[in-house]
Amino acid sequence: MIPGLRRKFIVIAAGALFAVIAVIVLSINGVYWYQCNDMLDHRLTLLLQEFPKPADPQPMMGMMFPDMLDDMRFSARGCVLVLNEQGELLSVEQDITNSYSEEDMGSLADDILDQEKAKGWQSPYKYRVETRVVGAGEQQTMIGIVDASVSMYSMASVLLISVVIALISFVLVLLIIIVASGRAVKPIAESYEKQKRFITDAGHELKTPLTVISANNEIARLSFGESEWFDSVDKQVQKMNGLVRSLIAMAKMDEVQKLAAERFNLSDAVYDTVKSFEHVAKSRGRKLAVSVEEHIFFEGEEFKIRQVTSILMDNAVKYCDEGGCISVTLTAGKQIHLTVSNPCKNLSECNLERLFERFYRADKARSSDGSFGLGLSIAKSIVEMHHGTIRARALHGSIIQFEIVFRAKRFL
Repeated sequence: MIPGLRRKFIVIAAGALFAVIAVIVLSINGVYWYQCNDMLDHRLTLLLQEFPKPADPQPMMGMMFPDMLDDMRFSARGCVLVLNEQGELLSVEQDITNSYSEEDMGSLADDILDQEKAKGWQSPYKYRVETRVVGAGEQQTMIGIVDASVSMYSMASVLLISVVIALISFVLVLLIIIVASGRAVKPIAESYEKQKRFITDAGHELKTPLTVISANNEIARLSFGESEWFDSVDKQVQKMNGLVRSLIAMAKMDEVQKLAAERFNLSDAVYDTVKSFEHVAKSRGRKLAVSVEEHIFFEGEEFKIRQVTSILMDNAVKYCDEGGCISVTLTAGKQIHLTVSNPCKNLSECNLERLFERFYRADKARSSDGSFGLGLSIAKSIVEMHHGTIRARALHGSIIQFEIVFRAKRFL
């Protein structure tokens, strides 16, 4: 239990850490992309300002930082393509770099005009298209182009660096979390160990007075003869002994144990255990249908698997409707499936999610059947020890089915 709690703590902490780091990385790269994109827009504005434009406001960067305006004009590696109304390239107005040929720019202008967008990307360039009236009402199309390869390289570099730093940070903090998780769950582990030790010690201490009560009751029976009171005492002693054994078994289940696994015939183990309940089922008016596939072998503790089957069968016999049929199936493929089903008229009152909790009883009216709500909890612990899963579900609204799934280890 404690190792599982520690794993959950690590998983939750790692998930929260990953989410925070992911938000930080995305925020940094998002802000940097916005800044680079804004800078490219300003460069386009500076380039297009060289040509007449009615009521063209000064760029915001120029108003806020006048000294940067000239620096940006010289640092902007781009050009303006001037086209007539027919879309023919008239001239290429280049910046100080003078690095664009008319042939290449003419092809680029055709590609940009084909997109029919006022602004956008034509990798690795960012462009903006404007139409202006010049001369005697003649219209010209101005296409401002900025080479964004440097900005794109910068954005990719920032993304790569931030991701690498984020991964390194995640691994380092995760290691700290793993180390610190031991201390975090230590108080819980100590409290749990004390509780488990108390249950074990109390169980052993209860055995002595129960033995004395049973012996004295037998002596009284011999002295005074048979009596319903003596029978009642015997029943209560047996009930208490069963509770003590279940509590001690649960305490041992919670300990980290290494299975004494060995290969055994699972088909025979399940079939023999189920058939041992046939007489009890018939005496209570229940039918039994068994379908067990032969030659299914499994690696585990045969005694514990038989115990799980016995718990499920005991539960089915107790709670199956009178005249109902208890169905048991065992099949193997990619996984081994063991199911135990029976009709249950009070199924709607049962909380299936809580069936495997300790001391939970679906039918609280049944208080004298000798059970304490520990059987299914013990069964779940045994199944999990064998790296399997167990669940309860309702079929057709009136049939309860317990299903155990193991990883298949089948040898014909």
